[in-house]
Amino acid sequence: MRTIKPFFRQVHLDFHTSEYIPGIGEKFDEKQFINALEIGHVDSINFFAQGHHGWCYYPTKIEGLQHPHLKTDLVGRMTKACREAGVNPVIYVTVGWNEKAAREHPEWCVRDPETGRFEGPEKLHPESPRKWGWYRLCLNTPYLEASVLPVTQEVLEMYHPAGIWYDITGEYECTCLWCVEGMRRQGLDPECKSDRQHYAHEVYVNYLKRTAELIKSFDPEVTYYHNSSDKKGRYDLYPYFTHYEIESLPTGGWGYDHFPTNAKYFTMLPDSSIVGMTGKFNGSWGEFGGFKSPTALRYEAAQIIALGCMACVGDQLHPNGVMDEETYRIIGEAYKDIEAREEWLIDAQPVADVAVLSPSAVTKQAKFGRASETGACSMLMEMHVPFVMIDDIMDFSPYKLILLPDCVPVHDDLAAKLAAYVDNGGMLIVTSESGLKPDKTAFALDLGVAYDGSSPWFWEYIKAGEPISKNMVTSPFLAFEAGVKTKLIDAEVLAETWQPYFNRTHSHFCSHQNTPPEKKAGWPSVSRKGNVIFIAQPIFNLYARKGMQLLRDLFANCLELLYGGPMLNIGGLPSCGRVSLMRQESRNRTILHVLYANPIKRGATEVIEDIVPIYDIHITLAAAHKPQKVYSAPEQKAIDFAHENGAVSFTIPRLEMSEMIVLEE
Repeated sequence: MRTIKPFFRQVHLDFHTSEYIPGIGEKFDEKQFINALEIGHVDSINFFAQGHHGWCYYPTKIEGLQHPHLKTDLVGRMTKACREAGVNPVIYVTVGWNEKAAREHPEWCVRDPETGRFEGPEKLHPESPRKWGWYRLCLNTPYLEASVLPVTQEVLEMYHPAGIWYDITGEYECTCLWCVEGMRRQGLDPECKSDRQHYAHEVYVNYLKRTAELIKSFDPEVTYYHNSSDKKGRYDLYPYFTHYEIESLPTGGWGYDHFPTNAKYFTMLPDSSIVGMTGKFNGSWGEFGGFKSPTALRYEAAQIIALGCMACVGDQLHPNGVMDEETYRIIGEAYKDIEAREEWLIDAQPVADVAVLSPSAVTKQAKFGRASETGACSMLMEMHVPFVMIDDIMDFSPYKLILLPDCVPVHDDLAAKLAAYVDNGGMLIVTSESGLKPDKTAFALDLGVAYDGSSPWFWEYIKAGEPISKNMVTSPFLAFEAGVKTKLIDAEVLAETWQPYFNRTHSHFCSHQNTPPEKKAGWPSVSRKGNVIFIAQPIFNLYARKGMQLLRDLFANCLELLYGGPMLNIGGLPSCGRVSLMRQESRNRTILHVLYANPIKRGATEVIEDIVPIYDIHITLAAAHKPQKVYSAPEQKAIDFAHENGAVSFTIPRLEMSEMIVLEE
């Protein structure tokens, strides 16, 4: 990846348009298009050369790919209009989903290794009744040469865009004819999962190389991004991306903690430029006539920039080419706020002394430990602790405390790195199976306890001891899941694991859910050796699934016991509030973002609607030197502050959704 020119106010203009729709682009008007972007305060836009239906929206010379009802060169006219208006033009090309190619060449589809079916809806015949869905195309078939590469080359040559945006990409196990033959040529077994994964990686990297080489041969300044599931720790893939984007529509099933959890990692990559993508929809993609509340979009945009990312809002163009100006009025309410704040966003980097070691980054598996990462990040955000997410390659020295949530395997190099970190005064909180060697035979770290296998109980209870009893109940409380057994060596016990009378079965049970606690299980729940605390239960996974406050309080007490003297203390901000600390080193200033909104469920959708102002937010922030001034941005209204004992303190008198406080040295 590389640092690219920042465009903080982007739009992703979906245009997946069926051959059954007439008059494609017939009402497109450059003035109306640009007027909408101006209303929306937009400075960059992704628009479509080819969508998921497989049709192209420009006069392509590739036989059979131009939309049969295309009335004008949408790509060309949009590109020219953007350049005249000073808007950055990026062109979208579909990759993994292509309805036309799948219909005409079903043999090009990804074939599921277990079922032998094509990956997508069950029927391929165009007249078959079918559910929603698209077939995934295999990039090891002639499809790559027949569609993806020639479309890319055409739009580069015809339109000279600032960027190419590829969609639906990734590594997919496949047993199509081409993949089976390719694996056998390399001596790989198509029946072996690890061999299929190895070959899927080769196929994906070949696609990445081919597209990157094509784009760079045309113009090395053109940006390119391949949209896919988040790939933490995948340094083997990062060279084929000029930047990274995090697709995260809170109302579309991702939720409001998904984006910050991922942004906390990707903003830590060297020379990285990160885009956070939300949507204007009430729900998710493909929703014509759906409108998110302007309040929600303002909050989402504020959250994106608070984490050091550029904002992008997903929209969907009507088939006739007319931009919906109501959509851009709503987007504009969010983007005018960003536009006014850009001076304090450029080159801003996260500041934190707590880090979460990502399970998915360490294992290089995108879905591994996802709930544990989310639970850990949710707790820290609700506790208003500035933190980042790191991998095993990054430098550990900037952090006072590192958290290993639930399932981080510790290989030899990582064990040595963590041991050196602790020897130099670093602190660790390790939970459940984190800290185990990859073969799960023993702990790779000195935790003061020895691994004794998995707990025999389905569910367990935790009874907190006096050192971590703040805000806790004195009774054993339910953990909803078992952890690991340990034998005490030289650690202090901070909490006990309690066992139920028996495991619940169909014929052997008590009451509606879990069997009640009976007695101590014989091993600790929480133990401490020096600068290291170990928690036997997977509390972060449990918190992501159950949201029990006692789990967060238990962790908060452990953090307070070790951490002491936090970088930031904040009083008067409810747990739904969010804080982010950024640094503009070249301008000698620190920026504190404080946000507050309360997402609620309406039906199956998380929404933000009512913003209730809160008052008198008290801030104490570690600062070795006294700032020259403290003020709110962009208004630059001075804030009274005091500096003593290595900290600056001040009060935000009123917070309505978001405030950006600047400390200039």
